[in-house]
Amino acid sequence: MEAPFLYITTFFSLGILLGRFLFLPYVFLTLMAASVVVLFFVYKKGKNVSLLLILPFALLGAILTGFALNAPNPYERLDGKFIAIKGKVCDVKEEEGYAKYVVKPENLPKILITQYGGEYPKKGDIVEVRGIVSLPKPSSNPGGFDYQLFLRKKGIYAVMRIHPYGTSIIGRRANLFEEILWRAQERIKENFLASMPKKDAQFLITSFLGEKVLDDQILTQFRTVGISYITAVAGMQVAIISGFVLYILSLVHLTRYRAFILLPVLIFYAFLTGLNPPVIRAVVMASIAVIGATYGKNKNSINSLSFAAFLILLFNPLMLWDVGFQLSFVATLAILYFYRPIDERLFKLPSYLKGIIALNLSAQIGTIPFVMYYFHYISFVSFLSNIAIVPLVNIAIILSFLSAFLGFVFPTASVFVNYINIPFIELLFKVTSFFEKFPYASVNVFIPPVIVIVLYYIVLGILISRIELRKKKLAVAASFMVIALLFFWNYFVPKDLEVTFLDVGQGDATFVRTPHGRAFLIDGGGNPVFSNSSFDIGEDILLPFLYYKGVIKLDAVFISHTDIDHIGGIITVLENMKVDRVFIGVQKVEDQNFKKMMEVAGKKRVSVIFLKKGDKVEVDGVKVYVLHPDPGNLIEENPINNNALVFKMRYGNISFLFTGDIEKPAEEVLKESDLKTHVLKVAHHGSSTSSTPEFIEKADPQVFVIQVGKNSYGLPSERVVKYLKERGKLYRTDENGAVIVRTDGVKARIYPFLKGVKE
Repeated sequence: MEAPFLYITTFFSLGILLGRFLFLPYVFLTLMAASVVVLFFVYKKGKNVSLLLILPFALLGAILTGFALNAPNPYERLDGKFIAIKGKVCDVKEEEGYAKYVVKPENLPKILITQYGGEYPKKGDIVEVRGIVSLPKPSSNPGGFDYQLFLRKKGIYAVMRIHPYGTSIIGRRANLFEEILWRAQERIKENFLASMPKKDAQFLITSFLGEKVLDDQILTQFRTVGISYITAVAGMQVAIISGFVLYILSLVHLTRYRAFILLPVLIFYAFLTGLNPPVIRAVVMASIAVIGATYGKNKNSINSLSFAAFLILLFNPLMLWDVGFQLSFVATLAILYFYRPIDERLFKLPSYLKGIIALNLSAQIGTIPFVMYYFHYISFVSFLSNIAIVPLVNIAIILSFLSAFLGFVFPTASVFVNYINIPFIELLFKVTSFFEKFPYASVNVFIPPVIVIVLYYIVLGILISRIELRKKKLAVAASFMVIALLFFWNYFVPKDLEVTFLDVGQGDATFVRTPHGRAFLIDGGGNPVFSNSSFDIGEDILLPFLYYKGVIKLDAVFISHTDIDHIGGIITVLENMKVDRVFIGVQKVEDQNFKKMMEVAGKKRVSVIFLKKGDKVEVDGVKVYVLHPDPGNLIEENPINNNALVFKMRYGNISFLFTGDIEKPAEEVLKESDLKTHVLKVAHHGSSTSSTPEFIEKADPQVFVIQVGKNSYGLPSERVVKYLKERGKLYRTDENGAVIVRTDGVKARIYPFLKGVKE
């Protein structure tokens, strides 16, 4: 095999995928032992065992992943309890108004602390923190963010929120290397901040040191023009630093010592940037390349890349689900395979231009499905922006590396280098702003189905394979035929009505997809347990879910009322997605949320239709009958909640009743309406002020759904929960995650997302 580690790492990764969904350690261990025995006997007979090596590595991946995901969590017995934990601070990230840091206690796994105000600790400090322990939640919506897995791959098993009085810095404990490393990081940051404009310094801290401190607006601009990768410390920075060091060594005729000089520099840089997987990958590859060049050994870049991936996954198999890891390795692999063919076909262009285009195009060929899947956009100006911006980034990274080095030996010269760097960074910002203004510079797209992504990479694999041209054409044609059939099936074949009661924490949001693929939302607000001050329900839950479902346009949005836990994310959706119509009840009170919604709807030219009792709306055979409010009988008590839009949604013989946050006064008014339903969205998150026995008896549902999250209001009421369980089947989004209802109009099937079982 030319690249044995490519095959080993591929099957090791497949084993990791298997281990996430199937935990059978003893079965896998037995199979692994048996495969090793067979391998030994086949080898003793002098036969080729290359392919047989693959199975043990796949089983090893499954075993390691199973234990990583299913290891006992000692914080489970502490969940929800107020405790004091003493430990060493491993990592700190300060934000406006709060800081997040990781604490490693002596006898427990790491815990993530969010501290609001006060004096924040530094890396290496010994602290005592006091607060309530919470376990991070797994993904609770289809296509949602798996916070539990995100933290688990960092070795973090629990979270805690504290205020200034909940922490005490009681000492410091760090070894010599840690102190050198952390002081180096602080000195470099202080150097940048002291001699450069804040925005320029933050760019270098982000793109050179890997600390995400750059302003969100600038990050959005980078994303729009297709250069967001420059803010992630990865192969580009390692390549630039390596090239610069090798160039300096060639000037002073020290190339024979390049391995002894460059490798310590790269290893220290990897530690300086936090040992991120993309940096480790780049350092391993660069190390193999420079050692091979020094000692006259031929290197296989694909094998080196695969070996780097194997090492990272062997120590932490959960890194397979790290976005940076995936993008880094896929982009590098694509460059190794496609750079030269593309470069050769651009022979009429200048060499520099050819290199930039070939590098950018080959990386995009490899990563575009991942970009669509994780970030839901495509940049149409990235080719032009990269041609203009990459040279500026190269200069900025070289000067920042030079500044960091000089900062330890000649601080005055370091400041001078920073002054030189400022015009290049400012020009980079201006060029980015110029390209951002292009029409359709970036377009939001839906998430491609996993099967389409797999077929895409199968096609790429076929194109770079050595099979004959006729067979290549047939295989590619077959793959495109499958994709076309999947598209036809998804968009033209009628299916069941799907109603998804989303888990948005403390709030309501429901997604409805009709049999012919039309889509609408009912409310969209909430506050997840793991949120922070910058969390936006629309940006972080609703839009990713909609893109995951293949939705790029909403036929309608129904808003029950304008409390933030019902409308908070809708405004973001209106700003970022095409919406045909907004339906809302006649308003008794026009609060700031209502005015903001009307302002955004007006700016986006979205029709706002005010509904009242007796109105009817139909979307693709799904009928909506408005039961409340009645303009002639608006309720004075708690007017926003009690005049909320209440309607019955019917498809065939199956009906759903949506009640917003109405309370007893509105339920009294509604008792005279036709409330009979199969599925009831329980009013006001299960509050004791709602769900009166008379109202529930009149509605007589078979299924109750409470949309609720962790809160300080005592929701849902224990009395209400007990009563509803006596009346029918109860689902709660805080326990079941999203509750998915599928119906053909005759029967309905319920799928609680976190349980994964049909009921």
